[in-house]
Amino acid sequence: MGEQSIRGKRDICSLCDISELEGLRETILFYFILAGLVTVPFFGILRNYFLGKTVIAVAALISEFILIVAYFFYSKKKIAISKLMFLTAIGVMLVSLIFQNVKFMYMWFALFPAVAFMLFPAETGLIFSVIFGLIVFIADFFIHSSSNREVYFLQEMVVFYLFMIAGGFLYAKILERQKILLSWLVSEDSLTGVMTRRRFLELLDIEIPKAKRYQIPISAVIFDIDRFRELNKSHGSEAGNRMLKDIVEVIKENIRRADVVVRWGGDEFIVYLPFTDLKGAWSVAMKLKNAVDKVISNYAVEGISVSMGLAEFKGNKDKEEFIRRLEEALYIAKNKGGNVIESV
Repeated sequence: MGEQSIRGKRDICSLCDISELEGLRETILFYFILAGLVTVPFFGILRNYFLGKTVIAVAALISEFILIVAYFFYSKKKIAISKLMFLTAIGVMLVSLIFQNVKFMYMWFALFPAVAFMLFPAETGLIFSVIFGLIVFIADFFIHSSSNREVYFLQEMVVFYLFMIAGGFLYAKILERQKILLSWLVSEDSLTGVMTRRRFLELLDIEIPKAKRYQIPISAVIFDIDRFRELNKSHGSEAGNRMLKDIVEVIKENIRRADVVVRWGGDEFIVYLPFTDLKGAWSVAMKLKNAVDKVISNYAVEGISVSMGLAEFKGNKDKEEFIRRLEEALYIAKNKGGNVIESV
């Protein structure tokens, strides 16, 4: 496989494509669409029709159809298209207010940036909100503004809309920053600084489908410190914590930048190895065992060693089976008395 192809696949498997807020935005979109499908026929179409606001009623009817299309794309997991459809449905109803010439309802223009910033990242929401604002206020100026009073009303609405955009943008940026912070807090082990179990499982949910699609070999090494409790009993938990930190440091020194160290639980760790088959994982495991053995020897505690298990992901299996085989390999190593490497 050529180097350019390898680099391309590494980019595909990068952690950087994880969107921390996308799940939340997708949930918000789902309930927005359901709310629109239920309320628009009554409050948008029928109410305005009987009140004589036929332009708004027709626009609401068009919006209801667009909402149905948005729901269809959502059901097909075409979330980006569904978002655009939903935003379009909102825009159609709001623009109709200009052609119906209902000035007191212009306050509803603020709904557009509110929705945009809840469904999209801050910068994207800002772009959509500015474009919509330019469309509606330029249209209103040329259609209705024939007096100083109309111009004054319009500029007041522009100022109000700009404040709504600014507030929505700041809210979205704060939410993104807080989400990143919270994600960092739950993704990094407080003692060793490596990835947590929970975060690793989330990573596998992304990496495994890509490995299947692009036929990328991935493997992992799991290791456990034999008789680690003896160290805690004889030297105290501080010595145990210090050993774990030292082991993690030496592991990091002996792996690639693409590899990931995970604290699986207690004194169990996993080293995730993308672009590595079983043969390559054996080489890595032997190298890591030698490095860890040297760290352990510095503590001069009798009987402490390291057991390792390793497995390569099978393309027709899932995450759970991959983890099960890893733990089975470690179980075999421990049952042989420890201080060995096993694979399944």
